[in-house]
Amino acid sequence: MDRKEFITICGSSCLGLAGLSLFLESCANIHYVQGTVSNNRLQINKSDFVILNEAEISYRRFVVADFKYSEFPIVVYRFSERNYSALLLRCTHQGTELNVHGDLIMCSGHGSEFSNRGDVVQGPAEQKLKSYPVATDERNVYIQLA
Repeated sequence: MDRKEFITICGSSCLGLAGLSLFLESCANIHYVQGTVSNNRLQINKSDFVILNEAEISYRRFVVADFKYSEFPIVVYRFSERNYSALLLRCTHQGTELNVHGDLIMCSGHGSEFSNRGDVVQGPAEQKLKSYPVATDERNVYIQLA
């Protein structure tokens, strides 16, 4: 085996392991919540982001909200105590439901990828995801649906 072949094999193996770990991490950490809708506003408890460990409190980076008024769920990312984003999990390319993999949102239909702010990372989609205005108080996150 020459040096170039060795580097190619090692690089491919590292990329494969990194991708696999991202996939496994995202599957294990998806937390689904049922939000309540009132006056075109989806309400999610901030406690849905809390992870209670033995000695400390940590926070989920995101939750996925299903609710009966939408064909597609909404992913809500937590950036800080008062900074959240809410994105419709519908691909802007052909309308396929998207999958959340940590901070990356992916389309299984044609491979489009989006950031946790809804920006296109990789096409064929050209438009960013639909986002919703978000407000918070001490206990809840409110997503304005219309």
